[in-house]
Amino acid sequence: MVALASKSVKTARRSASPRSRQTGVAQQESRPIPPPQPFRFTVKDYYRLGEIGILKEDDRVELIQGEIIMMPPIDPGHAESTDNTQQKIQKKLGSEFRVRCQHPVRLDSRSEPMPDLAVVRQKSYKDCHPSADDTLLIIEVSNSSLREDLGRKKHLYAAAGIPEYWVVDLNARVLHVFARPKGGDYLDHRIHEEKETVQSATLKPLKLKVSELLP
Repeated sequence: MVALASKSVKTARRSASPRSRQTGVAQQESRPIPPPQPFRFTVKDYYRLGEIGILKEDDRVELIQGEIIMMPPIDPGHAESTDNTQQKIQKKLGSEFRVRCQHPVRLDSRSEPMPDLAVVRQKSYKDCHPSADDTLLIIEVSNSSLREDLGRKKHLYAAAGIPEYWVVDLNARVLHVFARPKGGDYLDHRIHEEKETVQSATLKPLKLKVSELLP
């Protein structure tokens, strides 16, 4: 009797095995296929594309979190505001700091943006672009790029530890001032109207009217 029962159990297991395998295959086939992921470039990859001629020296691109981003053309109002801001800030700060205009800042191995203006420590950068540690203030001049500058760019600069970040909003004619980076964002956010005066929290000599930054 025991031997017969044992044989019946083995027979049941053998007969159930193909169905189990079929069910397992069906479950495996029904699992969702993950979407394709974009390829992320490093700064080294980025420069290699320039060396082999895929990216040209005059191409308006920047590397943001591994993505090569095309930058929009610079309209006259944007250019005028950028020039005004560079001249005013350099005059306020003197020779102690450098104000770089539309040059790269290397934040990490996958991000090298080209902000409109960056106030950096006074030293030579002939061998490497300024790092986040070299950079005290970044300024973006915005018209069509406002959403990006107040969103992804803001978080990028905060995560890198840039102490202070300004966004000149040409359409609303206001200045957004961000300070105290923590956890990928800035704890302080102030909006200054055109007639107001702004004092940098990082650079004590830097105090000017918002109107001086506008075209």
